[in-house]
Amino acid sequence: MAEKRPWRPVASPLRVSHRVVAPVIKKGLKVQKLPKVPKPLKGPKGPTVRSSKRALKTRVVKRYTPRVGGGAARKALELYQILHTEYIKTSKEKQDFALARELCAKRVAKIYPELHRLALELLKSVAEYDSVSTYRILKFRGDAQSDRRRRLGARMDLARKSFKGQQREALCAILAALCCRLQKNWLAAYDDEVPVRGYFAHALVDPSSCFRVALKSRPLRLASLLVTTEAPLSKALAAMDHGGPFPEGHEKDPLGERCYAMQRVLVDGGYGEDQKEKLCDLQPEAELRRLMGSDEKVLVLDVYCALGPKERVDRHELGFIIREELQTLLRQAKERGQAVVFVVGGEQPLELAQKVYLQPYFTGIGGLMCGYFRWKPTEKGLWEPPKLMGQKRVIFGLQLP
Repeated sequence: MAEKRPWRPVASPLRVSHRVVAPVIKKGLKVQKLPKVPKPLKGPKGPTVRSSKRALKTRVVKRYTPRVGGGAARKALELYQILHTEYIKTSKEKQDFALARELCAKRVAKIYPELHRLALELLKSVAEYDSVSTYRILKFRGDAQSDRRRRLGARMDLARKSFKGQQREALCAILAALCCRLQKNWLAAYDDEVPVRGYFAHALVDPSSCFRVALKSRPLRLASLLVTTEAPLSKALAAMDHGGPFPEGHEKDPLGERCYAMQRVLVDGGYGEDQKEKLCDLQPEAELRRLMGSDEKVLVLDVYCALGPKERVDRHELGFIIREELQTLLRQAKERGQAVVFVVGGEQPLELAQKVYLQPYFTGIGGLMCGYFRWKPTEKGLWEPPKLMGQKRVIFGLQLP
C-alpha cells in the first residue's frame, strides 16, 4: 500500500482561513475522518482572528491607497520643475533672458493640454465656485492662520506640511507655468523662498490675499488669474519691487507737509519725455496724500494675466472674459470706495500701459491712470527725482476711490 500523503493546510499571510481542506483521495484508499478544528472564541482579551484580518486589511488600504489629487500635485510639480530648470539654465548660460522666455513660452504651448488638465483638477479640489452669468469663477484665499511675524520661507514650509497645502502649492506652480509669455515669465520666486514654486505661491500665506480664476463654460477652459491683497497704500508701495517708488523708510517717516502726485503716462504721447505728463503741469493730489498718511487699506492687484498662450486665448475666445475680469475688479472697488494700485509689469511696461490699461473700457470706470509716483517735502518745494529701479523707472497703475 502506498504511503499516505500528509495533509498541510495552506494560508495566506493576509488571510486566515479556518476551513479544513480535504485531502486528495486516491482510488482504493479508505476515507479517514479528520478531527474537527474548533472555531476561535471571542473573549474580552483581544480581538478574534476574523476581526484582526479586517483590521489588517484596513491598515493596508489606508497606508497605500493614494488620496484624491495627490497624483495630480506630484505631476504638476514635476512639470514645473522641468520648466523652471530649463529657464534658469538658459538664462544663466546664455545670459539672454529674452531667449529663455521665448524657449519657455514655446515649451508651455507644446504641453498646454497637460498643464491645463492638471490645473483644472487641482483647482476644483481647493477652490469654491462663485456664480457668474456668462462664465464661471473659482476662488480661494490665503491662509488665515499664517503668522506674518515669521519669515516668508518658514510660513510656506509650515503651510506645505498639510495635504491641502501641498495641493495649493502645486496649483500655484502650474498656474505660473500657464501664464508664461514672451513678454513675462512667472516661474521665478517672489522672494528668496525655497523650494521655488513660482511667483504666485507667496500669496498662499498672506491672510489678505485672494485668488480668482475665471473659466469659460461648456467645456471648462481656464481664462484668467487675478491675485489681490489688501494693505495701507504706504506699506503696499514699500513692499513692491526694489522697495517701491519712494526712498527706503519713507513710509515710516511722519507725513508732515509732504505732497504726492502721479506723473501720468500719455496715451497719444510721442517719444521720450513727450510720453509722460510735463513736470511743470503736475499738481499735488489731495486724495493721494490722504491715503499715504492713512491706515485705510487699498486693493493691491498683484497678478493679472491670461492662463494660456496667446494662440489658445484666440482659439478658445477667452479675450472677453480676461478683459471683463479687470473691469469687474475696478467697478467693484469704485463702488466700495476703495483705491486700487498695481505695478505695470512686463519687459515693455510703457507700451503695455498705453495699449491695455489706458484704454477707455478701463479708464472710464473710475479714472484709472498709469504713471510715476512723485513727491516733494512741502507744497512750495521741488518734486524729488523719481527712484530708479535698475536702469528704469517702474510704471504704476492707480485708481483713486
